[in-house]
Amino acid sequence: MAELIDYVRTLADEIGPRPATTDAEHRAAEFIESVFAARGLETELQEFDSPRTYSWAYVLYHVLTIASAVVAGPLVLKGILVWPAFAVSALVAFFLWMDLDTRFGLTKLMPKGPSQNVIARHVPRQRRGEKLRKIVVVAHYDSAKSSLAFAPNMVSGFGVTFTLLKVSTFLTPVMILAMALPWTQVAEPWLWYATLVVAGYLLIPTVINIHREVAMGFVDGANDNASGVAAMIGVMERLVPAPDAANLVTGQFPAIRRDTGTFDELDVEPAPIATEDLPDDFSWAEPVDEPRRGRTGSFAATPEPARAPRESGGGILDFDTMEFAAVGEEAPRPRAAAPSFDDESDWAAPSAPAPVVSGPDVLPADIAGPAVDEYEPPRKEKRGLLGGFGKKRKERSESGEVKDWLGVDDSFDARKAGAEIGSWDNFPGEGDDDDDGFGWKGGWAGDDPIGDPEFARNEAARIRRRVTESFDRELLEKEVWFVATGAEEVGTFGMQAFLRDYGDDVRDALIINIDGCGAGALFWASAEGMARRYRADHRLVSLARRVSRETETIIKPRVYKGLSTDATPALARGFKALSIMAFDSSGLPKNWHWKTDTAANVHPELIEKTADFVTQMVREA
Repeated sequence: MAELIDYVRTLADEIGPRPATTDAEHRAAEFIESVFAARGLETELQEFDSPRTYSWAYVLYHVLTIASAVVAGPLVLKGILVWPAFAVSALVAFFLWMDLDTRFGLTKLMPKGPSQNVIARHVPRQRRGEKLRKIVVVAHYDSAKSSLAFAPNMVSGFGVTFTLLKVSTFLTPVMILAMALPWTQVAEPWLWYATLVVAGYLLIPTVINIHREVAMGFVDGANDNASGVAAMIGVMERLVPAPDAANLVTGQFPAIRRDTGTFDELDVEPAPIATEDLPDDFSWAEPVDEPRRGRTGSFAATPEPARAPRESGGGILDFDTMEFAAVGEEAPRPRAAAPSFDDESDWAAPSAPAPVVSGPDVLPADIAGPAVDEYEPPRKEKRGLLGGFGKKRKERSESGEVKDWLGVDDSFDARKAGAEIGSWDNFPGEGDDDDDGFGWKGGWAGDDPIGDPEFARNEAARIRRRVTESFDRELLEKEVWFVATGAEEVGTFGMQAFLRDYGDDVRDALIINIDGCGAGALFWASAEGMARRYRADHRLVSLARRVSRETETIIKPRVYKGLSTDATPALARGFKALSIMAFDSSGLPKNWHWKTDTAANVHPELIEKTADFVTQMVREA
């Protein structure tokens, strides 16, 4: 099994930057698909159209807001454009909010290109009518374009600058509305100047976005988010090991049970049944190797034509046409003379009676049991004057009786043995030494030594675990989806496309998003979102807390105040989602959208830790 850091190097170094809708992104998708397919998973490339960038949409938002503030003033055409300016600024604020909330906006109107999601399903075999719990593990594989907003000396204040961007956009239409009211005319032109200051802040993000598209390049995206893809693959490898993949994944073609008619149609001989595994007392049931040979011993059959084995199911005994001889009787005599045989060695020794051939197959008398007329009912014992209580019963010494089965002889005295044992506590328990090394084999299931009221339930669970220890019970009840999304860095369009096409299938699923887990300290995002803060699903939060406690893995909650992740559109649409991320001291991913986001700055042990943590979450879900 390859180390998880190798997947990071393949994506970040060999493939390199993976901008949305580019050939490099498609190559990365094909690589991830090949990894999924190598585990025997059902894979699919979900294609969709996505904008190539979000920068120009935000430039348009900011320019329209600034222009509305300018033309609304009393010194521009005597203020007659104040109401149209208010309408435009209000619409811009509304569409920006919806864009940030991963709904709709100007970003979706930008020039588009083809992108794709890689979807793999691990579907265990299930009984009819059984409903499996679904877990979706998500990680995006595209990389972002760098920007001055993510420069090392500016990125720590990203939360503040982004908050000012939203405040400026949403406050501008409110101030323009105040300018339009009659009783605020006494505050002019000062109110207008204040509006220009508020809207003027948007010049900064406007210049940054233009510079981003003109002068900045794409990053390798090792931490964001080749590390998340590697961790997702690690979860897959831990849950679906290669040797078991073919057995656990639902096959497309059911197994076919062929009967003798199928062999006739195909004109092939059925494979002979192996006889070396039969018990010694079933030696009479050995199949015929040559169709014209008889069977040895007391079991005899008529010679059949050359195609007889095909008609009789390749050596299978037909008990529907079998005749049973009584004990002491010979098999039914033949109706015709016995045929000659080429090899006398196929028959019993000369001292044995000559083999008898008959039409139907006949079982030997010692197996068939006594005939009806030979069956003798048990004799009633004569009782004495006191009903026979003082009279010993006659010991029965035939083989196969209870004493032989228990392994005791005629000298065994049950009363004496019981007196020597003295108490139930003296029986050897589980793990105690005795003659055969297996402990006491009675029907007692064990006593509760401490009066535990849950003893019976725990003992049953222990037995059940031992019976099913060869099965991965955590996976038998779960259907796990692995989704590598594209076009996340331009507005989570890959995840939006997945929820649009497969939302009904994963409506009740638990969605675990892995993003930027290669450097920093590991957290789960207790809340995230750019327009509004969406709290992570409470069930997933409880699951993360329990796994962190039980595995002694130090992972804590933290509010993520950066850009949207693939969990954001899921939470915004009412799905159950949570993000697992690694942050620096400022609460943001390390080397975020900057040229230092390389494989050399990724910590392999942190990716392994993330994979282990998410794997345990899937098992405990």
